[in-house]
Amino acid sequence: MVDLAFISPPTPSPAEHSEYSVMAPPLGIGYLAAMLRNAGHTVEAIDLAVSHNPVPDMIDFLRRTQPKIMGFYLLTQNYYLTQKLLKLAKVQCPDTIAWAGGPHVSYEYEHALRGAGFDVVFIFEAEYSSVEVANVQLRGEGKLKNIAGIAFLEEDGTLIKTPTRERERTLDALPYPARDLFSINRYLRPGTIMSSRGCPLKCIFCVASTFEDAYRYRSPENVFGEIKHMYNTWGVNDFYFVDNVFTTHRGRARKIAQMIRESGLPVGWYCVSRVDYVTPQLMQDLASGNCYRIELGVESADLGVIDNMKKHIKIDQVRRAADIILNLGMQPMFTFQVGHPDDTPKSMEATIKLMREMREQGAGTYLSITTPYPGTPLYLGLEKYGVTLETQDWEDYRWSNPTYSTKNFKRDYLRRAVFEEAQALTEAIMAGKLKDPPSAPWLRFGKHPNGYVPPRPSNKRDPGTLRIEERQSETPSRTVRLPVLQIKRDSLRRKERSPC
Repeated sequence: MVDLAFISPPTPSPAEHSEYSVMAPPLGIGYLAAMLRNAGHTVEAIDLAVSHNPVPDMIDFLRRTQPKIMGFYLLTQNYYLTQKLLKLAKVQCPDTIAWAGGPHVSYEYEHALRGAGFDVVFIFEAEYSSVEVANVQLRGEGKLKNIAGIAFLEEDGTLIKTPTRERERTLDALPYPARDLFSINRYLRPGTIMSSRGCPLKCIFCVASTFEDAYRYRSPENVFGEIKHMYNTWGVNDFYFVDNVFTTHRGRARKIAQMIRESGLPVGWYCVSRVDYVTPQLMQDLASGNCYRIELGVESADLGVIDNMKKHIKIDQVRRAADIILNLGMQPMFTFQVGHPDDTPKSMEATIKLMREMREQGAGTYLSITTPYPGTPLYLGLEKYGVTLETQDWEDYRWSNPTYSTKNFKRDYLRRAVFEEAQALTEAIMAGKLKDPPSAPWLRFGKHPNGYVPPRPSNKRDPGTLRIEERQSETPSRTVRLPVLQIKRDSLRRKERSPC
């Protein structure tokens, strides 16, 4: 029996498990597990996103660990799926306390408590509050109502949301995530690192823009220490900085690159920046430290749309950034969106045209649909932006799926536009007009300027393996229908259950 067992659910669709989903150990759970361990609690974890049979594996995991507390990390698109997983988990462990955390429930905490059946919801960052809650529930130390940053129901059903917790300013004080809880060799991108939190920018489609004074960063020494630890412990030599904008603090970014270069470690990495942050000197400094790819959000080719989404960049900065990065032998990866409330068929056509121009120059591109995730300024201002939601199903809230209509376009128009662009790209590649960029980013452009070429992983998963085979049941009517996953409830129940 362990004190806590964390469960990271899969997303509903195998399409979400692509090269661009950055299949890596869940950092959030890793941080919580490390903090709880340091506080003397025993912890186990399972990532169902890399499981071939998620539900049976979850049941086996719970039978083996028999946790006193089970914690789930939720995204918007897997909220309903996780709710159903929780019901199955409670069949196995009826007396186990259930926690919920993640960006979705940080805003939709009341439904998570009343509708889904969680006992405690953590609001935003939870490294310290998770330890305090565990101490209350497992050791009887203190009371939940005195812990900031959580929500729960009293015995009489009264909703309690405690005051907002002040964000930890000293990120160097946090331990490295407990990656040893996961099978590192099952991930396409095991080397994810969060070197900063928050974002000083105000893009309306991003939840990070709603936090005041929330941008904080780790020291270069602390970040490099984690890189060295992962390389020495697991042989990880390819890293992705998951920061909203890694180059917000240019001097810090340069120092990290310098430390990697001077260490001589054979590691490569990539990060997110902005086109207006790209300068020849900064990019040269990053490249000299084995950076091989820069991701940059462009979103639109229409300046009016860009300004209204509070992105505040110029199109000439996009072309300039592409030239600088490509000339250094790195690869720029530009991300675009269609379907902003102020978009029109004309502006979306211009966006797709710019995206094709970047591809022809050798850049990578990614096209998504603007999505009003809970907590974002876009979601909170639907009426202000003239948006009509066409679905209340959270499983529809994916970058690849339109969720609303505006005065300028209907939902189905967006779906057709994205499909037609994907089809046109495929046809251009098949006709030899464009080179098909390999799925592994480090194969997109031959040898790195300094001689380093990260290796290609040999264990890339087939997204189709996320499907769970249906099993025979004497009562076919008792089927829990999850999108993509169809699970016979009775087939998951064992004749002998171990109480948790």
